[in-house]
Amino acid sequence: MSCNKLENAMADAIRHNIDEFLAAVKHMGCDLTELIARANRGMEHYPAYRVEMLKKYALASGVLFENVLCYDAFSDRFFPEDCTVFFAAGKASKSGNTVFGKNSDKSGNPGFSSDLYYRNRQINVVTYFENPDGSHIVGVSAAGSTGLKMGLNSYGVAAGTNYGQTTLAANKELTAEEKLAGDRAQIIRDALTEKSALEAAQKAACSVLAHPTVSSGTVEFADAKEAYIVESAYSYVAIKKVVDDVDSRANFFNVLSELNTQGNCSSFCRYHRTQELLKAAKGEVTVETLKAISTDHMYGPGGNSICRHSTSFDSATLASAIMELDGEHPAKSKIHIALGTPCQAWNSADGSITISMDDPKSAIPEPFLSGEIFKKYCLAEPLCRE
Repeated sequence: MSCNKLENAMADAIRHNIDEFLAAVKHMGCDLTELIARANRGMEHYPAYRVEMLKKYALASGVLFENVLCYDAFSDRFFPEDCTVFFAAGKASKSGNTVFGKNSDKSGNPGFSSDLYYRNRQINVVTYFENPDGSHIVGVSAAGSTGLKMGLNSYGVAAGTNYGQTTLAANKELTAEEKLAGDRAQIIRDALTEKSALEAAQKAACSVLAHPTVSSGTVEFADAKEAYIVESAYSYVAIKKVVDDVDSRANFFNVLSELNTQGNCSSFCRYHRTQELLKAAKGEVTVETLKAISTDHMYGPGGNSICRHSTSFDSATLASAIMELDGEHPAKSKIHIALGTPCQAWNSADGSITISMDDPKSAIPEPFLSGEIFKKYCLAEPLCRE
């Protein structure tokens, strides 16, 4: 794929995602003008790099800057990230260095129906972000977003996010200030400027205390020796530190469990299945162990399995990443990424990539940067193995 073709493909992906967002805004009866006004007020607090990236997205895609800005600010409100995170910290892995994985799950939206090929889903792409200090991040994002679904920086710090189904989120009337809140994708992207999991978790915790996210949820950070799980719901924030142990999260809280809604069958199944598989492999967990977890179909294949499948607008797994952290040489930490349904993408020759953090951006294959691989494996049929 030539440079111009790559740019055109990326522009198409950005336009697709923003069209989907604008259609969802209309479908839900929200006032786009009001959202744009709020996004403009919130932009006063954006770091310069974020504003510049949004301008580049608008220029490349031909979409109005105000619509790109609004999408970046509020897409998490309309398309919350479900997801499953699973990891073995430190000596709980076979190598003695943390391995960290995430399946990124997302629902479709019936308000957007002009592109049936993607079944109303956001297009996922591999992203490469440069930080002001010269470090960089490789991860997975929705095309056109400055945030991350999951990612790894060149200091060897990994991050992921989860939506949390809580009674507070279900019943809360948001104030004007809360409607300007950031989202978890941007929180982890900003925190991945830090050199350790502790520093990243501290930055994220301060962020959600100052500006709680619109929805409840969790962000997780790990380096080679330890991990931190930050649960937050408005005025509630809790942090769990994990050293030389395995852990996982789905879409309910474990520390702040009294805030959970009842009857969350999918989260219950995915959490307990990841716990079962991780504990059985504790001390021997490898990248391949986490790939197997990411493709697991117990309680499915369907909405209750770790590798989630949907034939409607229900949440389905649209990407997976496994991060292999190197304590001695953090810049040699690796991220393995599969775009689309994990059971298909991990097991197809062109469905996944491995990037070392000392690789240049040019090492990322163009179809992963443009979203073409996502289109190929998005919502693929379950690949069940005996």
